[in-house]
Amino acid sequence: MSSWRESLTSLPGAVAQFVNESTSTASSYLHPQSTSGSEESAPQHTDYKALPIPASLVKEQWRLIFTSDANIQDLQAAIAHCRDLVLLSDECSEERRWLVRHLVDLRYSLQELEEAQTLANNMDDVVVMNAIKSVVGHHFVPHHPSARNRLQAAAKRFYCDHCTGIIWRVVQAAYICSDCGYLVHQKCIDSVQRVCAHVLVSERQYPIAEICPEIGLSEQRYKCAECSTLLNFKNSWIEPRLCDYRGLYYCPSCHWNDNFIVPARIVHNWDFTPRRVSRTALQEIQLFLNKPLIRLEEENPKLFVFLEKLCAVKKLRQNLVHMRHYLAACKLAVEQKLVEQQLGGRRHLAQSNEFYSLRDLIQAESGALAEFLQGVFKVFNSHIRSCDMCLAKAYICEICSNNEVIFPFDDGCIKCDQCNSIYHRVCLTRKNMICPKCVRIQERRLQLDRATSRQEDDDVANSDSADAEQATEID
Repeated sequence: MSSWRESLTSLPGAVAQFVNESTSTASSYLHPQSTSGSEESAPQHTDYKALPIPASLVKEQWRLIFTSDANIQDLQAAIAHCRDLVLLSDECSEERRWLVRHLVDLRYSLQELEEAQTLANNMDDVVVMNAIKSVVGHHFVPHHPSARNRLQAAAKRFYCDHCTGIIWRVVQAAYICSDCGYLVHQKCIDSVQRVCAHVLVSERQYPIAEICPEIGLSEQRYKCAECSTLLNFKNSWIEPRLCDYRGLYYCPSCHWNDNFIVPARIVHNWDFTPRRVSRTALQEIQLFLNKPLIRLEEENPKLFVFLEKLCAVKKLRQNLVHMRHYLAACKLAVEQKLVEQQLGGRRHLAQSNEFYSLRDLIQAESGALAEFLQGVFKVFNSHIRSCDMCLAKAYICEICSNNEVIFPFDDGCIKCDQCNSIYHRVCLTRKNMICPKCVRIQERRLQLDRATSRQEDDDVANSDSADAEQATEID
């Protein structure tokens, strides 16, 4: 009995020792010790670590960075000073990138403080819940998920992007970034380390063009590319997970094995197989999803040789480009907002046939894009052929002298690249692809050149005769 009591007495001490050991182990992950000189000289991969304040701006730190007890005057002075430093810094330098990012955060902090002060002056007992919290480029707002009914809201689970824990919406407050969708607990906001994906997208301006540009764990110093957690056997084994988009290794907290398409594999291999990507890569690709930035024919022209669906999409887009010129000059189409109603936010499809977004490529593979463009083509075609103003700008083939009106977007017609005249393809082929209008223009130019040369010769002859007569009079 005494031994049992002694064991119970020693139980709190054992528990305390276990907690201390766990705390020391966790602190070794969060605050790793300084490595040797050889490790410090190892090359860094600036694409995965959060950029601190540049060394050249350390002396200005006390005028730029403030704590939560700063007032409106301090923030206004910091905004003015930061704006002056942006103008003085070199273009596309690390200092300017950091200053612009910090200037946006300062302005959001000032807006949050002004809104809180206004509400405090008007209503004393009001808690500000809609204020924007700016952290590492994120602009956090309260998360209020919308659901059709309570059952769907209760069945859907939300997880914190920082601690990976479940967000119990009934008892826990959560915030979401209005730019990239980063979702966190309210208690985790101040501990966020990941730079906002919207900031990375605005700085990169184009998806990564290389297929899985892996650099290896040794180049990352065996650390997570985002939170710098050790990925070795020193204390315990943490699985390193490779991001197929960025080519970097992450810990399980920063890489949830999300599967998504990779832009580089689509452009180079026309491969739409979902690959495992990290959380930051997933948010970055989703922000690139609707941006028309990919010049597919320039990056990989062979795709249009082997894929008939791409050739059909290209032809439809060329026809829509020709139709847009008619609709832009038509008063009735402008009043009806025909282009906006049919294309909406995808007006790039009718502005040129060069740029594609990731969503366009996904729909081109499934065939949905061709169906969408075909429907838009039918609506535009019916308006142009029924509108008197648009019909007045039609063409007539001068080779066959047929009274049928033709347009550049008709299937059996071809457009001259020099004079923009429209002919039947059969008629121009019969003329060995020689445009009659271009021939007339060339003949007129030759006649003008001949007339100009004759006029110059006459002027020279008249001037010579005048000089001879003047010389004779002098003699």
